Amino acid sequence: MGAELIVVTGDHAWGPQPAEVLDRLTSLGDRAVLIRGNADRELLEAADDPSAAPVARWRAAQLHPSHRALLEAMPEQLTVDVEGFGSVCFCHATPRNDEEVVLVDSRLERWDEALAGLSEEVRTGRLWPHSHAPCPAG
Repeated sequence: MGAELIVVTGDHAWGPQPAEVLDRLTSLGDRAVLIRGNADRELLEAADDPSAAPVARWRAAQLHPSHRALLEAMPEQLTVDVEGFGSVCFCHATPRNDEEVVLVDSRLERWDEALAGLSEEVRTGRLWPHSHAPCPAG
């Protein structure tokens, strides 16, 4: 049995084949929801910024107008009811900022700060965004 929904949480177009990756992800159709990450946002900014880093300008030049429209339309977060977990907030980093880093071993107060504004139902679920570390087992 395949997945009912695939949520891909950002930085889709940051690698060496940005257009091809976006085409592959969109080929998944309604089964996939794409959340915009900081690298996707920065890529859009680089497309209009002649002073952006050369590699960022190159990546931006690989995108068709439809790719840019896709990146612009991506939500920054999405809450989904997941069987067995309840309401889960999917985002690239934290619900309040696409670059904020909260590590698996961050103090609980730090998590409370980063998750402020989420409903208690969502806050008690599992959220492992932009951590740059493996998720803990459990």
